[in-house]
Amino acid sequence: MTDPMNNKDKARVAIVLPTHNRGHLVSRAINSVLAQTFQDWTLYVVDDGSSDNTGEVIAAFKEPRISYVRNAKPSGPSGARNSGILACRDEEYLAFLDDDDEWLPRKLELQVAMLDKDPRLVAVGCGRIDYSSGGPEVHLPRFRGGVFEDLLARRARGYGAQLIMVRRRSGAADLLFDASMRCLEDADYSMRLAKLGPFDFVNEPLAKIYRDDGGEHAWNSAAAIEGYLQLGQKYGSELSSRPWVRAYYDVCMARDFARLGKASECREALQRAAAGSEQQLRLSMWRLAAVVGGPFFRAMARLVPIDPPSPRKAVAG
Repeated sequence: MTDPMNNKDKARVAIVLPTHNRGHLVSRAINSVLAQTFQDWTLYVVDDGSSDNTGEVIAAFKEPRISYVRNAKPSGPSGARNSGILACRDEEYLAFLDDDDEWLPRKLELQVAMLDKDPRLVAVGCGRIDYSSGGPEVHLPRFRGGVFEDLLARRARGYGAQLIMVRRRSGAADLLFDASMRCLEDADYSMRLAKLGPFDFVNEPLAKIYRDDGGEHAWNSAAAIEGYLQLGQKYGSELSSRPWVRAYYDVCMARDFARLGKASECREALQRAAAGSEQQLRLSMWRLAAVVGGPFFRAMARLVPIDPPSPRKAVAG
């Protein structure tokens, strides 16, 4: 393990791994980097003000390609990722891994090959395997090329922070995460990237995402609601000309309000969604269930899902 200012060897891929009080988990993530078939990387492990044994766990890895970055105080997932990005040197590509997840062995190899082959690409994503109480579930991407519309509408899988590899632009500052966002910050990051050029993906799962590891997660219903509100403000001009997308944001918030037991807020969000939703029949069923509330609404949301809006002709804005 080295200090980031002392390792002058150039690697092709910079990997940023933020961690906070996850000494019991972070080894799994680091080991999945060590197991990559592509080995030309530097791993920047950002200890985001941990108070447990995280620093000792990282120090136990006697690996010169691991650089330890310590934040004196916790800054959250976005702030920690930004600390890692700012510590990077002149690597060509940038990738991210969360401390409770892991990569499959060919993740870096396949994404580097795709970026090397097409210099127009801004980023390359991949599929994932979600692990939760319901068992493993595979999610594969579907959209490539100009994907801003698909990311805005929340239908483009495969471009979350743990999944993408980003081409760094020579002579330009790296794009940073919005540290004011504690949820959906990677959606915002990918949307801003997508405005710079085309995306592509490796059509197979290359990451394992663990949803129920027993620890604290940045993703929760309260944070998700806040995230959608922030996206609504940041992309207000784009959403004003896409009422069907804004309606879907309200649908997502309604679902999270219901999980929090906030029945009136749930009904208000569904009322707002009615103005622009393209799935009026399903939305009507949700609104009826919201009047009854509680378990009935949650069952309806599971049995009659409202999917992200379907692709349509691009709208200026």
